[in-house]
Amino acid sequence: MRKKLLIALFIASILAPNFLYAALKDRLDTSSTENRTLAEFPELSLANTERFPAQFEEFYNDHMPFKNYFVRLNNFIDMRVFKKTSIGDVTIGADNWLFYTVKVDGENALGDYQHTNLYTQEQSEEIAAKMKRTENYLQSQGVENFRIYIAPNKETIYPQYMPESIKVYGENGSRIERFAEYMAENSAVDFNYLYDLLKPYSEQYQIYYKYDTHVNPLGSFLISQQISADFTGKSLSADDVTIEIHDTTSGDMARMINQESLLSDDPLYHVSSFWPEVTTELVDELTTYQNIMQEYRSDSGNDRTLLVVGDSYRLGVAPFLAAVYDHLVVYRIDDFTPEVLKTYQRRRGRAPGGAEPEIYGKHRPVYGSFPESGERRIKIQAGIPTSLPVFYS
Repeated sequence: MRKKLLIALFIASILAPNFLYAALKDRLDTSSTENRTLAEFPELSLANTERFPAQFEEFYNDHMPFKNYFVRLNNFIDMRVFKKTSIGDVTIGADNWLFYTVKVDGENALGDYQHTNLYTQEQSEEIAAKMKRTENYLQSQGVENFRIYIAPNKETIYPQYMPESIKVYGENGSRIERFAEYMAENSAVDFNYLYDLLKPYSEQYQIYYKYDTHVNPLGSFLISQQISADFTGKSLSADDVTIEIHDTTSGDMARMINQESLLSDDPLYHVSSFWPEVTTELVDELTTYQNIMQEYRSDSGNDRTLLVVGDSYRLGVAPFLAAVYDHLVVYRIDDFTPEVLKTYQRRRGRAPGGAEPEIYGKHRPVYGSFPESGERRIKIQAGIPTSLPVFYS
C-alpha cells in the first residue's frame, strides 16, 4: 500500500504542475526574457519520428510550466545568497549595476573591457578600408557627408561598478580606443569615439541606465548635441536644458536575468526645454518586429535633411535631433539597404502625404548590400555594439 501511495504521489508531482499551469496560464507571467526565438511545438508526422523526442524536449524546456518563476528564484538565490557576479551574459557589479558582457561571433564585450582582444595592424587596415569604401559608395549616391559615431560600453564609463575580480590588462587602451587612434591617424573617414564627450559628464550625472545596456535620455541628449554641433555648428549643453527625474525604471538586462520586479529603482531622467521654439512631429514610422524607421518633420528653419542609420541607440537621439532639422529619417541598420537609400533620396523634400512607407518594409539582410561590405558588417567586425552611422544630404 505504501509503495502504491509513493508511486501515486510521484506521478501526481509530475502531472499536477502541468494541469495547474494550464488552468492558471492566463494569470501568470509567461513572457520570454531571452534574446532568442523559443522553440515551437514539433511536427507530428511519421517523417519526423526520429527527431520528435529531441525537438519536444527543447520545446518543453522553453515552455516548462512556471519556468519564469523558477528562473527568477534561481537567479535571486545566485545574486543574494551566493553573490555570483555573472548570470548568462550579464555581469553583476557593485550596487547591483548590470553590465552586458556578451561573447559571440565578432563581439566580446568583456574582452573589450579587459583589453585582451586588440586588433592587429592588418585587421585595423581592413576595417578602415571597408568604412572608406562604404563612404565612397554613399557619396556616389548623393550623400554629402558621412560620419560614424561610437558610444563607449557602459563598463568603460563606469568601471568603478565592475566586480573587483574582473581585471583590466594592458595599459595602452581597449580595442576601440586603439582603433579610434588608428582612424584619426590613417583614415579620412570622419570617425568619432564619444568617450571624451561622455566621461566628464558621467562624473556629475548618471548618463547610462543602471540595469540596461543603453545610455539614458540624458546620455542620448549629449550624443545628439555632438552630432548637431558637427553638422550644423549649433548645440546645447546640459546647463541649457531642464533635467528632472520623473520616475524609476528597470531595464533589458534586469529582464535577461528575470529580476525586473526587484531591480526597478533606476532613476528615469527627463530632458526638456531644448529648442522650445521648435515644434517637431513624428509623421511616419514602420514598426513590425522592430522599430525599423521613423520620420520626423519640424519647423526648425534648417531645410537640410539628416539620415541616421544605427542600432538601438538611434532611437534615443532621434527626438533631440528632430528639433534641429526640418526633416529627419532614422533607420535600423539591419534593415538598411541600397534600395532604401535610393528611396530615401527620392523622398527628400516631399510632403509627408507623398511618402511611400511600404518601400521601407523590405526586410532584406544588409550583409553584403554595400560594395564588399554592408555597414552592419563593418559594425560587427569592429566589435562595436553601439554605432551610429550618420548620412547627411
